[in-house]
Amino acid sequence: MLLAGCSGGAVAAPGTPAAPTPTVSAAPVSTTPVTIASGSVALTLQPDASFVAAGGQVTVTDDGDGSVRATVAGAGAGAVVIGTLSAVAGSTLSVQADTSVSVLGADDAWVGGVVVDGVGAGLAELPDGSLELTAADGADLWLASQAVESLDWGTREGGRSLAVTPTPWTRSGSLAAEAGVWAAMSADPEAATATMRAQLDCHLLGARDKDTWNLEPWRPEVGAAEMITTSCNPT
Repeated sequence: MLLAGCSGGAVAAPGTPAAPTPTVSAAPVSTTPVTIASGSVALTLQPDASFVAAGGQVTVTDDGDGSVRATVAGAGAGAVVIGTLSAVAGSTLSVQADTSVSVLGADDAWVGGVVVDGVGAGLAELPDGSLELTAADGADLWLASQAVESLDWGTREGGRSLAVTPTPWTRSGSLAAEAGVWAAMSADPEAATATMRAQLDCHLLGARDKDTWNLEPWRPEVGAAEMITTSCNPT
């Protein structure tokens, strides 16, 4: 017979400590760096732990033309820190006004560029020279180490003409692409003139899909409005 007020369970002896509450450790989050490489240009994207924990993923694909893309998926709603983008030792990253990035070598020469696309995608420069990448709903990073396929001098409309064949990456029209084409052109003193650069900028703005961009050093320097109204061919 049980005494009144007592239960049938075991009663701990006086002074016996209570059993500890079991704890469950969260599985470690894998934040393995992702390498993005085109030609001799290599960048590292270090995913943020919270981005990975939320299911974020980074996939690198080769475009087959020398350029590569890093596709970020699973960023979720709102501004989310994807991770940090950094260049190999000896290179620096220069963010342009349109959020594209020029990769510069040790002598500050253009060696590559990145086009960043995505809703709410943004880059913030960090003290160590790397870039913090944020996005609202995924992002696409397109890296190339070549801005032009060829530069060929010839004769057009009775004068010297430089036929510029841009790469598919350059046809995105980014400021990093403009910097890359100009770096290739300006290595030739005949092409390194103000009117040639103005014609280049005009083609990037309104004639990206032309097979070649024909630029003439003998064309006059004119304002942006006239350059556009003359279809990049002022006379």
